Amino acid sequence: MQRQPASALDLFTDSVRSMGDATMVSVLEFDRHLDAHRMEVAARRCLDAYPILSSRLVRGKGPAYWEHVDSRSEQLVTVVDIGNGDYRPYIVLAVDPFASPQMAVRMLRSHEHDVLVINLAHAAADGSGLKELASSLLKAYIDPDSIRPAHGLPVRDTLWTGSLLEEDLTDDVQLVNTMWPSSLRSSNGTSTYHRCTIAPEGVAAMKSLASRYNGTINDLLMASFYLSLSEFCGHYDKQGISFPVNLRQHLRDGSRCMTNQAANVGFSISRSPQDTLNEVLPKVVQETSRLKQGRIGIREQVAFDRCCDPEGLAVHRMVEEMAQQQRQGQANIFISNPGPITLPTFPGLADAYLAYPGGYMPTTCFIITTFQGSMSITMGYQQDQASTEATSVMMDGFLDNLGIGRQFVHIL
Repeated sequence: MQRQPASALDLFTDSVRSMGDATMVSVLEFDRHLDAHRMEVAARRCLDAYPILSSRLVRGKGPAYWEHVDSRSEQLVTVVDIGNGDYRPYIVLAVDPFASPQMAVRMLRSHEHDVLVINLAHAAADGSGLKELASSLLKAYIDPDSIRPAHGLPVRDTLWTGSLLEEDLTDDVQLVNTMWPSSLRSSNGTSTYHRCTIAPEGVAAMKSLASRYNGTINDLLMASFYLSLSEFCGHYDKQGISFPVNLRQHLRDGSRCMTNQAANVGFSISRSPQDTLNEVLPKVVQETSRLKQGRIGIREQVAFDRCCDPEGLAVHRMVEEMAQQQRQGQANIFISNPGPITLPTFPGLADAYLAYPGGYMPTTCFIITTFQGSMSITMGYQQDQASTEATSVMMDGFLDNLGIGRQFVHIL
């Protein structure tokens, strides 16, 4: 039976299941119905192309590993009749990495059209991997022979980053504490998410605004994120914020596409209560420019790998410490910008975005993706009155602090 060692990032994303459902979601909206049989064939082709999807994570029996499992007898695609109602209540579905397969594919069918939903265990791959899976699924639907089977489980580790390290790590790299002091509390509500879109004209305005400070859209998003949480939490002292960086940019060879290769990088900033985007955005640009002077993410990932062990005991302790901080009044609120979603030309495809809605309050996450020039922003929460109202305030603050006005924003 084929096996492959689990990486430190695999084990970390598995451990965070103690703080929520660590399942990522890709949502593809169509203006028509799809063929369920063709989608089943396409899903099977993806299973053959990415063997990790038909594997299971084995942990707690020495060094953790992935074990390939024959999943060919299982039905992969489910059609769910939702009438003409909102599809959002159907989106969240936990995928257990200890079982196989690592994905669930559903066609949410209304009377007039379908919404294709791919739920992927985060332990199996990151947001870039999920985008690759969505693209491959549509390609295989159009032409099953366009997806070639793989031979064996590919390597998953991030240890290759050590060869790119430009300086000795003489001291331990201190991870930035990104927990926020917050009044958010735990909830037993159903997991769901807020969503809004920003029209292409608004995205262009964001690029123009960021460029005035020699920054990028990601800088603007980080500044708005920091401002909105600082205002919500009433916290102006030095605060750590972080964002994931796709390490594959340093490989540039197309490898490790269906793995976890996103390193968290961060910095700390502060503000006065009077500071607005005009004061905060230059600080963010300065910090991210400093991070980009070297190979961004390499130093952080090497340090992370060095402090981990094959069994995953160290990363589990890290997550337990985060959970303890939450019990003491801190909140794990983070942001990720996996960037553009590139999909093949497909008849009837109307929109596409990613979400990460399963965090247990006060854990929550902003996910930003773009498709055909339009930006989608999602924020997960649990559906009770207090959580709904609090996260709505945070989302509104985030949108207001982008500095482009609300005329380009559509709340969904």
